[in-house]
Amino acid sequence: MDDISKKVLELKDESIKCRRFFHSHPETGWFTFFTTAVIADKMSRLGYNLKMGRDIIVPEERTGLGSDENCKQAIQRAKSLLNKEQIKYLDIMEDGLTGLVADIDTGRDGKFIAFRFDIDGVDVTESKDSDHRPFVDGFSSDINGITHACGHDGHITIGLLLAKLISENLNDFNGKFRFIFQTAEEGTRGAVGMEPTGILDGVDYLFGGHIGFQAKDMGGIICGTNKFLATSKFDIVLKGRSAHAAGSPQDGANALLAAAQIALNMHGITRHSDGVTRVNVGILRAGEGRNVIAPNAYLACETRGETTELNEFMKAKSFDIIKGVCLAYGVDYEIVHTGGTSGGDSDDEVTYLYEECAKESPFVQNEKIVQKLDFGACEDFAHFMQSVQKSGGKSGYLMIGTTLAAGHHNYKFDFDEDSLLVGIDVFLRAIYKTNGIYNKG
Repeated sequence: MDDISKKVLELKDESIKCRRFFHSHPETGWFTFFTTAVIADKMSRLGYNLKMGRDIIVPEERTGLGSDENCKQAIQRAKSLLNKEQIKYLDIMEDGLTGLVADIDTGRDGKFIAFRFDIDGVDVTESKDSDHRPFVDGFSSDINGITHACGHDGHITIGLLLAKLISENLNDFNGKFRFIFQTAEEGTRGAVGMEPTGILDGVDYLFGGHIGFQAKDMGGIICGTNKFLATSKFDIVLKGRSAHAAGSPQDGANALLAAAQIALNMHGITRHSDGVTRVNVGILRAGEGRNVIAPNAYLACETRGETTELNEFMKAKSFDIIKGVCLAYGVDYEIVHTGGTSGGDSDDEVTYLYEECAKESPFVQNEKIVQKLDFGACEDFAHFMQSVQKSGGKSGYLMIGTTLAAGHHNYKFDFDEDSLLVGIDVFLRAIYKTNGIYNKG
């Protein structure tokens, strides 16, 4: 083991404790009040300068917000869990301006390196079965209906301990570092609210990654993730006119039939020859009674594309269908945007950097290193990645191999905590190679 891996290995027990702490207190979307406050307190103690609230989020750009009542409940829950040093951060988060940005500057010329770590859980009730380790070992979710079932508790841990190693070894580095702890990654809702504040301005390298997904072998790693799909998430609310289905059907405007026609026509959109496109209507609810012309309907929809342009093509076609069908059925409609992100590819330069670091890491098995892989799905990181790339910076996304107890978003999701060391080690090596005063390998 070299000096880097020794430093990382010393944090093994702390990494497990940290991951389990956040696993036991999950929050979703814009309501990550407790999680944000705890991270803010830890990063401040490490010597990082914090940006929060309106400094990192444009409130009007947020999508997929929850109800006011759920927001109030999340704040009250956070207050019950936080200590007096942590609770002071709640006011700046207002009605859900959660997440934070933390900076540290060496005072020496060098690259501006940023990391993105997502912090939200998912709307899943965690298993209480006797074969589910978090339940058996006493670190399962403390609230029904929310779980860290995607590994973001691990991502928070990697971010915090990487920040600790940078802070404790600041004399080893040039340049400056930024940690973006992003809320509302699930549903691809958070990046579009954060990016307009300029948190990526001047960034030379943006690093990110995920535990698991296609990297399913412990000791493995996927160094370059490509073909992130762009996506748009939106709800359709239809308002028709009720009437007696037998006595006066001509007086009604049938929102149910309009919704059904929209769903069928959207799924019939011609695909594009330039690349992969997707569309899905995941929920359709309509009507009030067996003998009533349905006056209302609701659809939850999404489009995806291999590029941002291809996704825009699918979204535009969908909106044309909505408009035309509603006109034909005499139904009013409202489209509510609930999320979305860009598509894109990791830069080869960052992919090769990750690969070089992985080959040096004792926590990675060389035969399990995959240089590049097409993702074929969506991740909010892509919105940040594209922003950095458009400004001349470089960005890349890796996947950290782990053994999964169940798939992502499953109520029995759990991962091998040794994978935390892989993430910390590879990222740390990457910054020694890009901003190190000397090579620690």
